[in-house]
Amino acid sequence: MMVVMGILEKIIHIFIPRSSNNHKAKLLHSSSLLVIASLLVVWQGILTFLPSIGPNILGYAAQISPDEIIRFTNEKRTSAGLSALTLNTTLSSAAYTKGRDMIERDYWAHVAPDGTQPWKFFSDAGYRYRYAGENLARDFTNPTSTVNAWMDSPTHRENILNSKYKEIGIGVIEGDLAGVDTTIVVQFFGTGYSDVVTQPLAVNNIETVEKVESITTIVPSNLSPSSPEPSPSIVPIVVSSSPIPTIKAVFTQPQPTQRVLISPFTTTKSISLGVVGILLAVFLVDSLIVSKRKIARIGGRTFAHMAFLGMILSIVIILKSGQIL
Repeated sequence: MMVVMGILEKIIHIFIPRSSNNHKAKLLHSSSLLVIASLLVVWQGILTFLPSIGPNILGYAAQISPDEIIRFTNEKRTSAGLSALTLNTTLSSAAYTKGRDMIERDYWAHVAPDGTQPWKFFSDAGYRYRYAGENLARDFTNPTSTVNAWMDSPTHRENILNSKYKEIGIGVIEGDLAGVDTTIVVQFFGTGYSDVVTQPLAVNNIETVEKVESITTIVPSNLSPSSPEPSPSIVPIVVSSSPIPTIKAVFTQPQPTQRVLISPFTTTKSISLGVVGILLAVFLVDSLIVSKRKIARIGGRTFAHMAFLGMILSIVIILKSGQIL
């Protein structure tokens, strides 16, 4: 019984203003706010640096299914009165190759550091396009938030709702980008020439996690229907019109290494919102009690402390949220 009473006293001391805490909830004291902010910074540091210690220590979990990306994209198109896009596995191969190129060469942009344009990946995969477009995203935890982020950006939305596109390919790639374990989603749009025939290919889903950056473009090809077929050099999935027998290539996105998987963005956001909610509740209770009891506090700066902590939490959330370019 004494133990229970002691715990109850501690809880009251932390959350309710009284003489033992100078008539201000202990949780709202400067020292407590500093401890909370420090713990959040330490937690963010663990999420950022622990994966670099060993590949099996910590990883990122995301439920990014290429099929779901396509389904949500087509839902947006049909809602706008447009026809649904058809999955083209050559485009998926090209999109995956573009994502791998960003991971391996450590860049996050539509154009590679050496000036390589995204359209080269279309041609290298054997996709002869009349129109082509690209959207990029990184560190989203699910397909819905990924597509919604694109739709919230006018340029990306224009790509998704462009009537000139007939086909789509999705690549989901997980790897180290700038020292951080990252999930990249590459969305390729295209309209090819009618004489190009592609073989179906298996594209496996990858479980990977949330930061986003995307860019969109529409580029007409300088190829003509009579132009020779580009010589595929990266994972080609093309059937030649030549009578020579062809080999069907099957493109499979590799599964990530087995390890402890979490979603750093979702975890940080949930913890931050939880802390803010608790502090706001304590702040309201504290204000009501102080007002009702007409307690005069000298040097009380609760509002300034709340604003300071709110700023820190906002920065943490913004840094880990998706980015649209």
